[in-house]
Amino acid sequence: MTRIPDAVDAAGRHGIGITREDAESATRDVWIFDKHTFAHLGSRSYITRDEARGITTDTLYGIDAVMVRAVVDRHGEEPAGEEPARTES
Repeated sequence: MTRIPDAVDAAGRHGIGITREDAESATRDVWIFDKHTFAHLGSRSYITRDEARGITTDTLYGIDAVMVRAVVDRHGEEPAGEEPARTES
């Protein structure tokens, strides 16, 4: 695990990144957290090598951002009523 002082999610929000490389699958994932609240903002995923496709350095293959959060009482239940609060940085 390595800390990245400035990582950016798919929504363009900056946060602290924690990265983990998996040499066996030739991938690296970065989980991005808000610098003040430590709420999970999103992630980025990279292919670190794939000789068959000519990839020899980090190539971005996935990115996301958590835009809405909600708490429910049971698995599979959806929030009722108002739209859940949005997290903003």
